[in-house]
Amino acid sequence: MKKKIEAIMIRLRSAVRQHPVEVFMSVVFSLAGCVHFESGYEYDFLVGPLSYFPILFLATYTLNGLTKTGSPATAVRLRPVYYLSAFFFIPFLWMTDTAIWTPTYLVSLVVIQLVYLISGWKRDNDDFVRIALRYLKAMLSAGLLAGVAYLLAISINASIRYIFEIWEDSYRWFYTEAAYLIFMCGMPLLFLMFNQEKEERDESRNRLFEVLLNYVLSPVLLIYAVILYLYFIKVAVLWSLPKGAVAYIVVSFISATFILKGCQVFLSKRYYDWFYKYASWVVLPALVMYWIGTYYRINQYGFTEPRVYLVAVGGILTGLVVLFLTKRWGRYLYAACLSVVLLSAVTYIPGITAKDIERISQEGRENEPGHERHYDRYSYMEIDNKYPIDLSGYQLLIPVTGYQNDNCMYTINNNDTLRLFNKDNAVIYSEALPSFWEGQLKKAGVNPTDTIPEAAFPNLLVLDMDSAKLIFQSIHLYRPSVDSAYTISYMTPSFYLKKKD
Repeated sequence: MKKKIEAIMIRLRSAVRQHPVEVFMSVVFSLAGCVHFESGYEYDFLVGPLSYFPILFLATYTLNGLTKTGSPATAVRLRPVYYLSAFFFIPFLWMTDTAIWTPTYLVSLVVIQLVYLISGWKRDNDDFVRIALRYLKAMLSAGLLAGVAYLLAISINASIRYIFEIWEDSYRWFYTEAAYLIFMCGMPLLFLMFNQEKEERDESRNRLFEVLLNYVLSPVLLIYAVILYLYFIKVAVLWSLPKGAVAYIVVSFISATFILKGCQVFLSKRYYDWFYKYASWVVLPALVMYWIGTYYRINQYGFTEPRVYLVAVGGILTGLVVLFLTKRWGRYLYAACLSVVLLSAVTYIPGITAKDIERISQEGRENEPGHERHYDRYSYMEIDNKYPIDLSGYQLLIPVTGYQNDNCMYTINNNDTLRLFNKDNAVIYSEALPSFWEGQLKKAGVNPTDTIPEAAFPNLLVLDMDSAKLIFQSIHLYRPSVDSAYTISYMTPSFYLKKKD
């Protein structure tokens, strides 16, 4: 045990010594998260950097690796860029909430991980896959240990609160700050420990890995191949178009085929070489069907943001299949480079971003509001509560959940009716959702068929009652067309305010 602890400490010291900026960022960002929570989430400028921390961390980590490779002179010239990467968060200080949780965020997560894999420039497929597996193993191991540590921390806190009857009102504080410290500081440190450079050729071959690939994943992939081929035969015989959701199945099938193909080198018994050897030819019919369905829907309905990314992913898969038709160009490195180029082009380059292509396409089809065929970009709306609440005149604040809870008040939305229950499970408010929403719109001075202005959000999130108020955390709305009225999809309550007697 002592030797194991010493080995862990050696790896920890090595991780800190080799990655000073990453460690500094982990500590600073975790503390910034705690400060943001302590302020009551008033520091809006911290939301952007905290949300993009995984991307910023991996960008710095990649730069660290790049500045250590190559000639010493090149490393010396590029090393200042690595240290300056600690300040890459500055532009994100001006990012608004609406600009964060968008497809750009998800694409950025994918792109930065691909850039990390590309940074080693391993043309050999075995070396490339080995680095990818080591990265995945380190990420999963760090996440698993951080998750276990978090669960242990909150269980200890809950036990102390229950046994000694102390800190009754501090559990939210503990849960939130423990999450910031463990997942923004502890998890990155664990990742740095697990992903240290070393050869793992012998370690890659283990019994569990072989069982998983040979007896679970590969057989399932073959079953999917049979299902898809039978479906393609049906489409050809009936001369019909493929269903829209088949595109996502095809993407998963082709991706899984080439991922498992790359993992075959780590198996001592390779039962499915006959299948993976001709992977490009095997998936070719699926790829053709994918493009037929995609072309038909774009031709009929025009581009939307998801369809632009669908085309980009199709381009990546097509390039992957074409590359692996030859031994010379069949390299995962080149496929990763193609992915970065295509995803970055439709995400970051003005004029050809997915949103720009969607706008140009729908305007060309005269689908903008006011034309005969309406295209409603505001069909879904989410109203979040980020506004101050006037507590004067109220003496009691009670948390409210959106599910049955014996410890606090709660709301239930079923049969198109909103019901508010007290702690004794008695209904203290009940109203049909259409009339409830109509009253909220009337109070805010908004016509039901109008686009809801942000100035009306604070009034819509507050339900005025005889001697109390029900405050909502968020309200999600939907309308089928631009000429129709918004209806409520679901609501998340926040708390209940009772007036002074």
